[in-house]
Amino acid sequence: MAKRISLLLITVLCLSGCDYSKSDNRTGLFYNTFVQPMDRLLHLFGRLFNYNYGLAIIAIVLIVRFILLPFMLIQVKNMHIMREKTKVVQPQIDKIREKIKEADSQEERNAANQLLMKKYKQYGINPFKNIIGCFPVIIQIPILMGLYMSLKYPSSDGITKYPHFLWFNLTEPNIMMTLIAALMYLIQPLVNSIHYPKNERKTYYVMMILSPIFITYASLHSASALGLYWSLSAAFLIIQMHFAHRHYAKVGRSEAQQLRQSLEQHKEQR
Repeated sequence: MAKRISLLLITVLCLSGCDYSKSDNRTGLFYNTFVQPMDRLLHLFGRLFNYNYGLAIIAIVLIVRFILLPFMLIQVKNMHIMREKTKVVQPQIDKIREKIKEADSQEERNAANQLLMKKYKQYGINPFKNIIGCFPVIIQIPILMGLYMSLKYPSSDGITKYPHFLWFNLTEPNIMMTLIAALMYLIQPLVNSIHYPKNERKTYYVMMILSPIFITYASLHSASALGLYWSLSAAFLIIQMHFAHRHYAKVGRSEAQQLRQSLEQHKEQR
């Protein structure tokens, strides 16, 4: 997770050097693929909501969160199922891992690894599905940068003509909006961490430090519309993750119970 934040920060710093202030510079793969579509979407929603660009950003947040929702649900579901099933077959897994450590040759190590993969498959445990958890971050980076550039270099004067939303100007940095965004990204990993065992929470504690620092720095150096986007995105993520964890924790325990019963029946038959 910390690496993801670092990747996001590096991307922001690199792309913040792009200059699309002149129409001649508005070309290239990144601009045509991400900035231009985001710019058009922002102004489309702006006009749709009677030039209320705050509502336009809220609409964009909802679209992005619903696009990313399936990936998040798959990750949470697999995490709980894998954790609960692994508890049931932990003695078998530990024995195989011990064989891997004690292997005298590469052939023995490969055989033990294959046996471990076979056991995972046999019990419906798929640790590789956790890689899906990286997709939302990867997907969000170009979306975020497209929004950043469309706010910094808008193709029309819609948002600069109608910049006000609630108490702040969407086109200028706002300290209150920055603090709200930083607070939301402090709460988000905290809420997420309570659904993990204590020995797995270290990463989320690191996120509680790194995320607000990054959000504060980026928000103070960009339009407050970006802080609004982050605040709303984090709020929806907190709600989504909370209910997803609650639901799939039950699913994981149920599937683990079925596996336990299946293993017990197998023992009785033997």
